[in-house]
Amino acid sequence: MNLAIIGCGGMGGNHAQFATNCGLNLVACGDSHKKKAQALAKRFGAEATDDCMALCRRDDVDIVGIMTPTPTHSAYVIAAAEAGKHIFCEKPFGRTVDECLAAEAAVKKAGVRLFVGHVVRYFHEFEAIRAQIEAGKAGNVGFVKAYRGGIFPQGEDMWFRDYEQSGGVTFDSSIHDYDWIRYVFGDVERVFCQALQRDDAIDYALVTLRMKSGVIAHVIGTWAHPAGFRVKVEVCGDNGMITYDNAEAPISSMMRQVEGGQPTMIVPANPVETSPYQLEWVDFLAALEGKGEPKVTPEDATWAVRIASAALESAKSGEPVTL
Repeated sequence: MNLAIIGCGGMGGNHAQFATNCGLNLVACGDSHKKKAQALAKRFGAEATDDCMALCRRDDVDIVGIMTPTPTHSAYVIAAAEAGKHIFCEKPFGRTVDECLAAEAAVKKAGVRLFVGHVVRYFHEFEAIRAQIEAGKAGNVGFVKAYRGGIFPQGEDMWFRDYEQSGGVTFDSSIHDYDWIRYVFGDVERVFCQALQRDDAIDYALVTLRMKSGVIAHVIGTWAHPAGFRVKVEVCGDNGMITYDNAEAPISSMMRQVEGGQPTMIVPANPVETSPYQLEWVDFLAALEGKGEPKVTPEDATWAVRIASAALESAKSGEPVTL
């Protein structure tokens, strides 16, 4: 099957490699900054363009990979769906719930498949934690704490620093943990958030989720680290506690290199035979072949945006938000 990538920055390059590892043929790369598209296309012998919408309509494209800034996702998903293409979209699915619902509707109408990259569901450590929870190792779980933090990402044109576009760490980064917690413990009932979003690249949030099951989860997100990346999890039950800290586990960091050698974002990776990012593609392609459903559905991705949006609403109002 032939693939087109839209958005040729760090994540676009990563996904191009993992998708081709799975046997896809990258035929076209699109980016509003054409030099980025040309650089990625050169690596894979593909064509380059700055007309990204045109890629969605190419007859020789079967799958469109969308790795662009969040506010653009829904427009590209809708365009690809209307052109009859299957779609791999990076998280977050959209910047608003309405955008996600519009994209979902377009995908359903077109009868194509959509996968949204909530990669934490594929990380080996997090799958091991889920397996231990399901095996009853911690007993009846009452409390979960997740911590995810690193440097303030830059992105093309520094778009992450525009909180209206990115939603900051509360929306863009902690959405990983909202999704995983819902994946393991079921639907969220209420959201409360306290957040600090400063113009000098300091962003910190504490989000409390009350699950319909009664589980309470604290999600801490920070883009205030001077360097590095850290993930920690605690799961507390009446039989004991399950913990994970990537500083103590065999996990490494892949850094996006820019001119001058300084990373603009850190993407976590495992020293395992198959990257979690590649496992996303394996799962998606298996679904396209009729071999079951992937771990992440479009509805899951919309729910993650719904929780993240509620967190931002709560931070602004100072009140909890009921879903």
